[in-house]
Parts: sequence; structure tokens; C-alpha cells
Amino acid sequence: MVGIGLRPRCLISGAILSAVLGAAAMPARADVSLFEQGGLKVDGALTAGLTGFVSPGAQFGVGSFTNNQGATGKRISGRPVWSEWFIHPELKASYASEGFGTFYGNVSGQVTATGGDGDPSLISTTYGHPVLVDIENLYAGWRSAKLFSGLDENAIDISGGRQSFRIADGFLISNGVSNQGKRGGWWTQSRTAFSQTGIVRAAHGPVRGDLFYLQNESANGKMPDGLFDSARTKVFGGNVELFESVAAEPGGAAKDGARTYGDRKWYAGLTYFTVLDANSAGNLGFNSPGNGGNASVTNTISSNRDGMNVFSAHVGGNMLPFLPDFSLYGNYVYQHNGKANRKVEANAWYIEPGYQLSELPWTPKLSYRYAHFSGDKDPTDTTKKAYDPFFYNAVTRGFGTWFIGEIIGNYVIANSNVNIHQLTLSVNPLDNVKLSVLGFTYNYDAKEQTAGVTSDNLAREIDFAAEWAVNDHVTLVAAFGAARIGSGYRQVLNANAAGWPADRTWLLGETSVVVKF
Repeated sequence: MVGIGLRPRCLISGAILSAVLGAAAMPARADVSLFEQGGLKVDGALTAGLTGFVSPGAQFGVGSFTNNQGATGKRISGRPVWSEWFIHPELKASYASEGFGTFYGNVSGQVTATGGDGDPSLISTTYGHPVLVDIENLYAGWRSAKLFSGLDENAIDISGGRQSFRIADGFLISNGVSNQGKRGGWWTQSRTAFSQTGIVRAAHGPVRGDLFYLQNESANGKMPDGLFDSARTKVFGGNVELFESVAAEPGGAAKDGARTYGDRKWYAGLTYFTVLDANSAGNLGFNSPGNGGNASVTNTISSNRDGMNVFSAHVGGNMLPFLPDFSLYGNYVYQHNGKANRKVEANAWYIEPGYQLSELPWTPKLSYRYAHFSGDKDPTDTTKKAYDPFFYNAVTRGFGTWFIGEIIGNYVIANSNVNIHQLTLSVNPLDNVKLSVLGFTYNYDAKEQTAGVTSDNLAREIDFAAEWAVNDHVTLVAAFGAARIGSGYRQVLNANAAGWPADRTWLLGETSVVVKF
């Protein structure tokens, strides 16, 4: 019966807020001013969202199941209907001192919930109507303001606590918490903060950098019985980037050293981090008691992290002044761990050129992406070659960013052991309306990684999406997807859900509303 391993949905908001931020340009909403006197300023903000889903033919007709602690799971539904919602109130404070820079802080909470049948993963982690009320942000920091005459304004920024942190477009680092299980936000991905951080940001002219310590939130107590969260992980590293600002004046300084990627026309950077400590019990490390064998460890996404070194190079935006409608995004990641019983040699990369016909009506944009996430052709040896996606998310560039496909990207793959071709066409019939069609083909990188799989053909999918920024406060999003199974994933389902034929087209419809004040 069902025995397939969980994929961590690792982790600033995922598909729903991705869609909001990726929608057609609208004026940025302002926080609500609660108090302002002298240099002290206190603001409030509120974000809330509700999404409804229906998915006929889930898992290609097999349906979704409960885990039931490793015993024969209960089939929930072959046509799940469910909802997700969240409410996120926030308080922000800052004090602009005379001669000592600016001090700031942020505290926010969040309530998240899933209703109905829960997500349609083969093993649903949000079945059972989970609701969670918890702290999201709790951090403080200091910015240099205009303290240093030879540097740009806010060239130095030091902060610590519970907060979000992102590098580039979130391919590797973007979200510090899995939103599965009792957190009740598998698709919404509204929780993003790392549980512990220490971050130093510095910028001057076209160069900026980050020095960071991060610990993700991992809590098996927030998972259904018998299922496990991604490994608790502590990392320390640095990131350096060259960028061009979108400031109105050529050569002008970017706001706050371009810590916000929207303030950059283009960027190129290098990142390195080392894993200081990570949970290595059970399936999270070779030769640990109860790990079920090396193949089980290899197929556990966040295993063998302790001692790992990660190197990354990234680029994004429009860097060709003679071709202003051309964009290029890309990232390469190499992972190495030479520690005994933790050996890793893995990699991932993508390249994504795009071109927008800005002189045509509706300004159509066409982009193509090839993404590679390494798999392991010999899962029983003592070196893991399956890529670990760490803290990825989908927030930055709309549908299909790092949850690659509304069906397969959300409920089948985990950005490991897969190669993906993606073609995207989008148009803007109005300044505040964006329509998109996205096509995907998925193939296993190493079919040998999963026992009994002899074909690398995983699936094909097509998605249609509409995004409407109604005003500064309300955004509506709707999407429809259809997927057909490949022979490789059919073999996976036949092995894990015997008796339920995987022969249907998997459909998915979803509608969201997000309100911000």
C-alpha cells in the first residue's frame, strides 16, 4: 500500500503570494500608520487570503491517502475538494535617531487552516482540517541611514531573530519553514520565516553582499502521525552580488542597497554556505539506527546535510542595454559533503531566456526554461547524488517559478531527481490583468533511484492562469491545469497504491482572493 516518501514543500509566500506579486504592476500598498512622533514610527499591516480547489482525477485516478502510521492508508478521495486560508496581522516599528542610524523591529502572527479533503498529494499531509495559530516574524535590526558619508543611505543593515530571507529568485534560499501538516498551508505557503537568523547586509554602488546565519523551523509535532518534517538545519554563509539599480537617475543608488530584488534591473552573484549542524537521525543519515537502508536515505530529500558545503552562482534580469526586451535568469548549485556516513555529490541548474514584445498590444512575453535537478543512479551506495532543494520557494516571478506546475510541481515532485522543460506565454490585456499559459514536460533524471521504475517519463502538464489586481488592496487569481501521466510515474503509483488504476487525466481548478491593508 502507500509507502512513497514525502517531499518537503520547503519552504515568503508560495504560489498564492507569488501570484499576487507576479500580477500586473499596481501601486504598492502603504502600511497603516498607527503612531508617528519625532523619529519614532509605528505601522500596522494585515494580509489575508482564501483559496478554493477542486481536483478531479487526483493522482491520475489513484486519489490521495492518509498515512496511518505506515499501515494500510485510507483513501481520502479521487476528486478532492478543499480550501486554504490565512490571516497575517503585523506590527512594524522604527526609530530614526540623530547620529546613530535607524533601529527597527517587526512582530507578526499568523493563523492558517485547510478545510475539506486536504491537498491531493499521494499521501495528503493536510487531511483532517488542520488549523495553526503561531508567531511568524519576531526580529529587530539596525540600518546605517546616512551615518557614513562615503556610503549610500542604509548601506549597512544588521538584523536578527525570526524573519524571512531570500537570495536571487528563491531557487535555493527563500523559505525557512515547510507549510505542510498541521500548519495547514501546503499551497498557500504563507509562512516563510526562519526560526533563527543573524544577517548582515552591506552595499555600495553596484556591489552588495549578505553574511547570514539561518536555522529553519522543523517540528515533527506539527506533522501528521508517522510523517516527518524536513531536517532541522543550521547554515552559515555569504552572498555577493553585482547589480544595476532601476533608480530613475542612471547610476543612482538603489533603495536600501537593493535588498529588494524589485529595485534591481539585473543582478549576478555568488553564494556559499556550509551546514553547521543538521538532524541526521533515522532516514536523515547513512548508517543511523532505523534508517531502512541507504536507498531510503537517498530518497529522503533533506538527508545527509550535516557538514555539507553548497556553492551557487546566479543571474537574473535584463543586462543587455541594446536589447531591452530580453531577460535571462539562471542558477547553478553544487553540493558536496565528504563527512563519513554523510557523503553527497549533487547539483542542480536552470537557464531561462525570455523576450517581451513591448511594442505589440498586450505586450506578450515568451520564455523557455530548462531545469535540471540531479538524481541518484545507484541509491544503495554510500554517496547521495540526489539534489537537496533546501529552502526553495515560488514567490518571485509568478506561476511556475519553483513549484514548477500547479499539479506536478505542487503534488508530485520536490525539485530533486527531475529534468523539466517549461514554455510560458503571458499577455497583459490591461495594466492590472495578466493572462498566462504554461506547458511542462517532466522526466526523471535517474529512474534507477526509485525501485521498480524503468522509464524516465514522469508526466506532462498544461496550466492556464489569470491574475487581476483589482485595486491596491485586493487581488484575484484563478488557474486551471491538466496533466497526463508518464509510464515512469505510473510504475510508482502501481507499486504504492495497488488496485487503483492510474489512467485518468488529472485536472485542477483553483480560485484565490488576497486582501492587503
